[in-house]
Amino acid sequence: MRIRIRKMTEEEYLSFYRFSGQHHAEELVREERLFPEEARREAERELSEMLPNGLDTADNYLMVIENSADGRRVGFIWFLFEIYQGKKQSFICDLMIEETERRKGYAAAALNEAERTAETNGCAESVLFVSNANIPARMLYSKCGYVFLRNTGHGMYLVKKLKGEENENV
Repeated sequence: MRIRIRKMTEEEYLSFYRFSGQHHAEELVREERLFPEEARREAERELSEMLPNGLDTADNYLMVIENSADGRRVGFIWFLFEIYQGKKQSFICDLMIEETERRKGYAAAALNEAERTAETNGCAESVLFVSNANIPARMLYSKCGYVFLRNTGHGMYLVKKLKGEENENV
């Protein structure tokens, strides 16, 4: 699957922000057993804390995934770079493929592009969180080389070591 990822426009960012907040709130209701209004407020708080400057938040990559053959938007991916336990890592915050475009290889291709960007920027590993209930995502991440890192009550962190030469401790 050939894709292109590019920075979101302001309009795309607003759509992503609404979707991501709603999706996260639904997860909080299901996994943390919060009431819907409380979950919505918590999701909004977390998003605004993580993205205080929106699209211009440093070290955050808010990207649209496009089919490179026809330029069609098929989803989005959000990842960031951070230092964790002395290592520079990429953290995949959100990945969404439009329902009609799923199971066509777009998510795996987008992860590969994000990992390539992370390697270029000196990251030693790529980390993500997946809900216990999201079996299709867990299967995808396993297929893409992500392995178990640690468990939480409602999901797990997965990690993939990257190959770049700059992957020494920071």
